[in-house]
Amino acid sequence: MPTTDEQLTPPPGYRALFRHPVAARLVIARGISELGDFVGLAALLLLAFDQTDSVLGPAAVYAARTLPALLVATVFSGWLDVPARRTLLVWLSVAGAALIAVPAAVPQPVPAIVAAGLLGAVRAAYASVNVAVAAEAVDAPLRLPLFGLSAFANQAGQVVGLLAGASLTVALGSRVALLVDLASFLVAAVVLAGLPKHPHRVRGPRPPATAGVRIIAGHPVLRGIALLTLATVLSGALPETLAPDLARGAWRPAVLAASALGGAVFVLVVGRSRWLGRLAGQVIVAAALAGALLLVGVLVAVDAPLWALTVGNALIGAGGGWLIGAQATFARLAPPERMGQVEVTIVAANIVASGCGIFLLGAVAAAVSPAASYLTAGVVLLVVVLLTRPDRLSGPQ
Repeated sequence: MPTTDEQLTPPPGYRALFRHPVAARLVIARGISELGDFVGLAALLLLAFDQTDSVLGPAAVYAARTLPALLVATVFSGWLDVPARRTLLVWLSVAGAALIAVPAAVPQPVPAIVAAGLLGAVRAAYASVNVAVAAEAVDAPLRLPLFGLSAFANQAGQVVGLLAGASLTVALGSRVALLVDLASFLVAAVVLAGLPKHPHRVRGPRPPATAGVRIIAGHPVLRGIALLTLATVLSGALPETLAPDLARGAWRPAVLAASALGGAVFVLVVGRSRWLGRLAGQVIVAAALAGALLLVGVLVAVDAPLWALTVGNALIGAGGGWLIGAQATFARLAPPERMGQVEVTIVAANIVASGCGIFLLGAVAAAVSPAASYLTAGVVLLVVVLLTRPDRLSGPQ
């Protein structure tokens, strides 16, 4: 049996990414798109919270993405590896701009939730094709730095985008923030249109909708990493969802953005090392994330100062950074010709788990307390970590 961990020299530095014609544009487009996405997300979250006066409003924005993303991962997943991937990325960006125009024109909770749902489908497809392009056109040593810098763009986009989006929404209204999101989709489409042209590879007949699930379920390592990923994203949006209820005034933006800041710092530091390319490293960081969730649950329960909650949320964000290792594992072990379908399966499963999880955890927060919500998330993740130890994942080398 081939080894399941990376057997490579340390990955090259980030400069090498920007000398690569494909990796550079993927990173730049990701940075632009993520910044705009979180400016728009902040507007949608605050719009839903302010007009419903309940933490379930923002939770509904997240949960709305689940069904459309699930449809992409099942009914339409076989189509993701059929068209030219560059063309598909461009049109998905254009579709995102069209969808965000709806709540920009009608800034009300229902249009916001509907748009969030359809954007979930677009983001699932976009993220999957993006990783498929990386697996196909970027050499293996560059992938972990690519995923690390892409995750940094995601987390930094959350920090800046949530702060800017919240500020714009408070000062000028949600429409302005949503228009910024719309513009970012269009700029990203222009960047992606410049990807090098490659002959369209024949990928065989369109596979059945369940092919992605079968590939993951049939591989012991992918199956274990997928389970650990789902347990992680279950509470991925918990800090942002509970922040409006836990913090007021000047501390609200800091508590809202702390998780993203912690994640951004973590992935930027570890993305250049091969540690997260190893299964043991991935499981260790996931275990640390479970500990961070439990810690923040205790902090909230004892009514700790908001600065302590901010630090705790940053630790949660840092723990979630192990997912770039999961991406590298999937890109290494999944069949390249089916990478789009495999990736959309796990992406959509993540969106479903995140949406349903955050809605249930939001319900726990509303019915019991925010502390109970954090503690529940930590216990669930800890149990899954114990079930997916590195020795059970790797097997004989």
